[in-house]
Amino acid sequence: MQYTLESDFAKHVRGPELHRVYLLYGSQSLLIEQYEKKLIQKALDGGGNDFNLHRFTGEGLDLQAFYDAVESLPLMAPARCVTLDLTAEQLGAGELKELCAILEDPPATTTVILTVKRKLEKKDRLAGVAQVCGRAGCTVELERAGSGGPQKFLRERAAQYGCELPGSCAAYLVRRCGEDLQQLDSELQKVCAYAGGGAITQEQIDAVAVPVLQAQVYDLSRAVLRGNPTRAMEILDQLWRLRVPAPRILSALSGAIVDLYRGYVVRREAVPLARAAGELGYPKNLEFRLKNAMSDSGDYSPAQLAAMLEQMDWADQALKSTGLEDRLVLEQTVVRLFLASRGGN
Repeated sequence: MQYTLESDFAKHVRGPELHRVYLLYGSQSLLIEQYEKKLIQKALDGGGNDFNLHRFTGEGLDLQAFYDAVESLPLMAPARCVTLDLTAEQLGAGELKELCAILEDPPATTTVILTVKRKLEKKDRLAGVAQVCGRAGCTVELERAGSGGPQKFLRERAAQYGCELPGSCAAYLVRRCGEDLQQLDSELQKVCAYAGGGAITQEQIDAVAVPVLQAQVYDLSRAVLRGNPTRAMEILDQLWRLRVPAPRILSALSGAIVDLYRGYVVRREAVPLARAAGELGYPKNLEFRLKNAMSDSGDYSPAQLAAMLEQMDWADQALKSTGLEDRLVLEQTVVRLFLASRGGN
């Protein structure tokens, strides 16, 4: 069985049913760890019986010891739980085949929980393990926080740290720092320590939270589009000092200009935001980009938008095929975009 929605899996974890095998995988390592902890508590009926909890990692995995842990009867309890934190690189083909054989049919008194803290591709070395887990129990990919999303996670976490995080600030922190829960938790701890308790403000977030590249480039594009080349150059200088590669900056900046063009078309055709975002492939948490683009695009004509797209094409060619220094290309791109947005050449 495969859970395609994290919300469905969360409902299962809260319910009475218990699979014999679980495979939790994806980039949200903190979310995986949280669900692993909940499943362990559920498997052991809320008890902390260390005699019936056995943990393994893929590094130096003793498959015989793992097999014995899975097949053994629980000690003075109705059930036992075995966990394995795994990466494909730690096991050879023969060892993966043996692991699959162990997972095919574990005893009814044992719950096995495998965790892989990365995405699994179609031709992944662990694809066979995933198929076996799906037959013997279930698999679930944890790429984004559901059940209220990262904002709910942040507000609950802030309360644990003695602070109050308003909904608008939680959304702002996600836009600024991305959706990785481990990264968000780390940045939130800094913000709460800086705030010293009470309600957190956007100014406090700006003071200590380190923005991800996408957020910084979003600020860069906003500075250009709002006619503030000085601020745009300041942000570009920050990115350069952080040693962000020029192609990454250019790629993210191109995305912002494409957003603007899409926003213009959506607004002109009067397509509802939710429908347009879905058809254009924007996740729910990134709808704000299209919404802002729809608003900002009202200041531009089709000719200006076309000119800005042409400048991004020039920048791409300049990085790939000219002898210009990368920083010079980026600075010229900012100036060219500013001029194009004002109807200049």
